[in-house]
Amino acid sequence: MKKNRFFGKYYKFINKDSFSFAIIISTANEGGMLQAIMPNKSYCIENPKSVEVVDNTITFNIKQDDLTLIGNITLGELHPLKKKVMGPFTYLPMECRHEIYSMWHTLRGTLLINGKEVSFNKGRGYIEGDSGTNFPKRYVWYNSVTPDVTATFALASIPLFGFIHFTGILCFIKTKEKEYYLCTYNGAKLRKISEDEIIISKGKYSFVLNMNAKDGHLLKAPVKGNMDRYIKENLNTLTTFKLMKKDEILLQVEDPLSSLEYMW
Repeated sequence: MKKNRFFGKYYKFINKDSFSFAIIISTANEGGMLQAIMPNKSYCIENPKSVEVVDNTITFNIKQDDLTLIGNITLGELHPLKKKVMGPFTYLPMECRHEIYSMWHTLRGTLLINGKEVSFNKGRGYIEGDSGTNFPKRYVWYNSVTPDVTATFALASIPLFGFIHFTGILCFIKTKEKEYYLCTYNGAKLRKISEDEIIISKGKYSFVLNMNAKDGHLLKAPVKGNMDRYIKENLNTLTTFKLMKKDEILLQVEDPLSSLEYMW
């Protein structure tokens, strides 16, 4: 890993009984770091090697005073997007590069969480990653993984070449049959942003997100490759999103297990 750079990978797990958690495995100037987000609290794990990923199996051996998480989860076939996530911006010098490794996949396995056995058989998951020097100064990130539809949305204030600043949009909705892309590089525009509603549009299509952006669990994030900034993530927050074509609602999804970081 080059100096003043970071790499992080985010894994989300949801079981069929609506229990969810996430882990972030990262490397920065300080070395390796492991963070966990449980339904009611976030954790910086003392031993960053207590989670191991080998092929499609993740082994957990977290043992510390405030969290015990032991066992294995095996991932089913990953379903990434069919196109490059960042489009032509992939080839530009961005401070933060975003990648999605799987919009959804099945889960299999059992974990012992604080002494309670929790099954993830027939569960679902999501994997994404970020790399670069900094997280954006202002951004919103959203993810919803339901049995039929997955949506991921990112909005960020982006510097480019040291003198250009613009608002970048990445929005992807994936069903079993289709993928929808509403991004800056294909003409998407921000129409509204507040703590309870975000609206973006691209041609005849619009994405409307209704949420409550308050509260959240503290996580560490990078600044010039150092994990010394704090952000907040809601792990289990109720949201509703709509994908519309003119006045027609193509999709409408309510999800009480959404993930949201609102740093705008």
